[in-house]
Amino acid sequence: MSIYERDYMRGRRGGSAAADFFANISAVKLLILINVAVFVLEAFVDRLYGAGSFLMLFDLSWDGLARGKVWTLLTYAFLHGNLWHIAFNMIALYFMGTPLEARLGWRRFLAVYFCGALGGALVWLGFSFGGGGGLVGASAAVMAVFACFCAFYPPVPITFLLFFVLPISAKPMTMLIVAAAIEVFGLLSTFAGYPSDIAYAAHLGGIAAGLLCARAISRGKFDFLDSISLKAFARKSEKYTKRASDYNFRVNISDSDALQKEVDRILDKIGERGFASLTDAERQTLAEARRRIDPNKP
Repeated sequence: MSIYERDYMRGRRGGSAAADFFANISAVKLLILINVAVFVLEAFVDRLYGAGSFLMLFDLSWDGLARGKVWTLLTYAFLHGNLWHIAFNMIALYFMGTPLEARLGWRRFLAVYFCGALGGALVWLGFSFGGGGGLVGASAAVMAVFACFCAFYPPVPITFLLFFVLPISAKPMTMLIVAAAIEVFGLLSTFAGYPSDIAYAAHLGGIAAGLLCARAISRGKFDFLDSISLKAFARKSEKYTKRASDYNFRVNISDSDALQKEVDRILDKIGERGFASLTDAERQTLAEARRRIDPNKP
């Protein structure tokens, strides 16, 4: 199969507008879109049927689970209490999730996200056993993304704005340790009788899930996800996202069948696992193919 016969290298023909939309959106942006849409829907339903009507169906609580609402183990992560709640979570998801998805690919990224949501739910349930109230928010899932990001980018200093004003630079693992310490302190303070609306236990569960996912991914435990083929995410979240029609050149490597076959294999690997999965030798092979495309480029 030649390069331009591949689904992710050729332009879409006759596709619907919806199909084109999902083919060109990353998992991070899709999650943000879903969270915002649910937030708007929540406000609309509450306006029609009264405050809390929507949350009662999808928030996580022991009471709800006792009534068979097992879906709330994940749906709670798409609910938010107010505008600041969703804004903070979505901003963090975008800035931490975008580079992480680029490195892991959409399959492993979504696995981290939903494992974080589930891990946060289970830890929160463990610490709130017998108590009332419910859990909402994507914070546990975002914490998992944050922890996994820190695990894969430990030596790279990051500059962020504390309180959106004061610039501070720190290594990701240092940031994670500080964040975890704050969450532990907050959890202990609630045990000491200082009530808080912040679900510290869920955040810690998300951090633990993110670190476990990072370890599992490094050991190849999530490789089975490569068999999943959802074209809605694959094009945008992998490194090679341009279509053949976007280029003004064509590959001409017919003089070397061996090189063409090797490039085909590497492109298959990129489509399945992402650009980060390539070895140095495979990257050099792509560079050689590129030089044949345009000898004037270094």
